[in-house]
Amino acid sequence: MIVPTPPSLSLAMSDLPRSGLDIFRLTTRLSGLVREAKQGDGHPVLTLPGYGGGDASMLAMRHFFNRIGYNSFALGLGINFEPEEDRIRCIEDACAFREKMADKVQQRVDEIYQQTGEPVTLVGWSMGGLYAFDVAQQSPQQVRQLITLGSPFGDPRGTSMFNLMRTINRSDVPVEEQDFSLWNDKAAIKTQDVPMKIVFSQADGFVAPQIAMLADHDCVEHIEISAAHAGFTHNPQVFSLLAELLSES
Repeated sequence: MIVPTPPSLSLAMSDLPRSGLDIFRLTTRLSGLVREAKQGDGHPVLTLPGYGGGDASMLAMRHFFNRIGYNSFALGLGINFEPEEDRIRCIEDACAFREKMADKVQQRVDEIYQQTGEPVTLVGWSMGGLYAFDVAQQSPQQVRQLITLGSPFGDPRGTSMFNLMRTINRSDVPVEEQDFSLWNDKAAIKTQDVPMKIVFSQADGFVAPQIAMLADHDCVEHIEISAAHAGFTHNPQVFSLLAELLSES
């Protein structure tokens, strides 16, 4: 198995500062983006935050969706972070945590589907996109469209955070003894009933582009955009793209 190369140190170190600039740009351009967007049809859109983030990290995005005519929902699960008893020290732990989170997201999708009577568009940032993908695979009748933003579908060694997270989580499981195919196999597409828009960036400081993509299928569209990883939730270009993708579904 070829180990993917993570983003360069310079990209990783500059990711948060570049994201801060995106927030500033969004505050000056948001009204214009709303005016330029095609009016939505009111269908439900659920946002799923990245690892370590909560619903507040995607508040601006939900505000934007509401203003352009969609019915946006927060995930409502608090901070996307594992409790101490589920601490991720190896790839098996990561897979187990992902499965638990996907089950919780499925419950939220069930609620929205019952409340609105409509399939839900899932917009998942980073790890949130993985949970969204898993739900789209297991309940395609409830999912109108899947949109992921810099989600690490492939080998996590292709992220700049891999070694840092091993240190933080006090992992003592040797990397060479871990079976990363357990994670990679989760990216297999089991149903093509849900359109999938996979957004990735060469400027992503946390997730290498090659692990932010899926295998080519008729239901999958890969879209490259220039954005920092942390900036996916506030980048004006991303907002403009999302408005276009939502209007196409």
